[in-house]
Amino acid sequence: MGRVSVVVPAFDEADLLPSCLQALLGQDYPGEIEILVVDNASTDHTARVAREHGVRVIHEPRRGYCNALRRGFGAAAGEIVACTDADSLVPADWISSIVREYDRDSNLVALGGEIDYWDSTWKSRLFTRVIIPLVNRIDRANPKGPHLWGANLSVRRSAFIAAGGWNPKFSLQADSELSERMRRFGRVAVLESLRVRTSARRWNRALLVNAFIFASNFIWYHLFRGPLYREFPAVRGARGRPPRARPRGRRPRHVIAATAASVAVLAGIVGYDALAPRSDAFGRTYWCGPTRGKVVALTFDDGPNEPYTSRILDILERERVRATFFMIGSNVRRYPRTAARAVREGHVIGNHSDSHPVGFALESVAELRKELDAAEESIHAAAGVYPRFFRPPQGLRSPWLMSLLRRDSLVAVTWNDAPGDWNHVPASALVARTLAQVHPGSIILLHDGMNLTHGADQTATVQALPEIIRRLRALGYRFCTVPELLRDRSFLVRWPAAAVPGPAKGSATGASALRRTL
Repeated sequence: MGRVSVVVPAFDEADLLPSCLQALLGQDYPGEIEILVVDNASTDHTARVAREHGVRVIHEPRRGYCNALRRGFGAAAGEIVACTDADSLVPADWISSIVREYDRDSNLVALGGEIDYWDSTWKSRLFTRVIIPLVNRIDRANPKGPHLWGANLSVRRSAFIAAGGWNPKFSLQADSELSERMRRFGRVAVLESLRVRTSARRWNRALLVNAFIFASNFIWYHLFRGPLYREFPAVRGARGRPPRARPRGRRPRHVIAATAASVAVLAGIVGYDALAPRSDAFGRTYWCGPTRGKVVALTFDDGPNEPYTSRILDILERERVRATFFMIGSNVRRYPRTAARAVREGHVIGNHSDSHPVGFALESVAELRKELDAAEESIHAAAGVYPRFFRPPQGLRSPWLMSLLRRDSLVAVTWNDAPGDWNHVPASALVARTLAQVHPGSIILLHDGMNLTHGADQTATVQALPEIIRRLRALGYRFCTVPELLRDRSFLVRWPAAAVPGPAKGSATGASALRRTL
């Protein structure tokens, strides 16, 4: 690999820029490194500091993060172009690690890494150490590829140019928007060992305001494919020290803080209603059965996934247990015989969308309709049944999703006993967690697959299942399917293909239309 260019956008960063540049100048990469600091209309000595460190300075008079990125990437000459922030510290092997990954995989077009915060205060630790890692975990589960962080991002220059470069409509969310376009030209990846330390001054200074901007802009982007806000408010000063004077005419800080707190509380309530398995805020959701008897329902998500789904079916047959499988349409098309076997052996199949997209419930109604209909048609083609029950991917619900389910007479089912087998935990832990949460009427969440990952290793779940069944039986529990638990005898209807009416334009599929008449 030849020359590598590093772009550092900088606005009034004279205090923190020296540490950033020293880290970049101390790289162990043996090849040529081009460092470009984009002075983005600074009012301090940012440009002079950069020149004193012997790096190239480019002036961008139009304020804005994306303007600076566009100017810097346009001037970069390296085969690989990376960027970090002026308040960030990259490790000594940052560039060599990036180059090694591109050399290893010719299909890799964009690579990012993790972000650590080096000066978090007690106020910001919840956000930087809990919320952001949780967002990352959900995002990394997306089979299409992750979204990269601008403070730790690199691209293959040829693919970047082919993708159209930075979108001038975005500053906030510019890195996410670029990540999605780059996927069309190759693989976008995150290297978890590639860690950049950056300042938490933004979250230290105004946690509620910035957290709300971050969250609402993220949701807005995924709903409407555009930015809600142009930029974060500029926060400068080493370690997040606030300016001493407040510009005349601005609202007092306590008014801003109170407004932000109110909005944050509202956002928290809405977020809880969307994510909590036990919430009925957007529509009736079943997370347990209406019974005091010792009866539970085993449910399995994300299949079929071989050989693990068949191994689970073997165990259930041996133990004479009936379960409910929430299957992904795409996986059913890959393993139709497995879906057919599940129905043949007395199990229930539920709809779990067609492709299990991250943020499924936030998609448009038209996209939700396509996902629901494609999955149920695939299930019917393979197993001869149409599902009555639906489990939202990640358990996420929205008002328009619940309205669509209601119109289609689909029943939303979540859970109240989740041992967490989507993480790599041993079988013994899955057994212990399941028993710790169980109570009469529990709906137990397990996984025979993992999103669309072909051959996803669910060995721990397979190993834990016999012991879960044995231990629950020892406690006096019986097993049933979700419709039996909910006392719903209309859960499944077998229809000959000729009886299913064709869909009208702009309406539900024939299966949905017929189901609503029953």
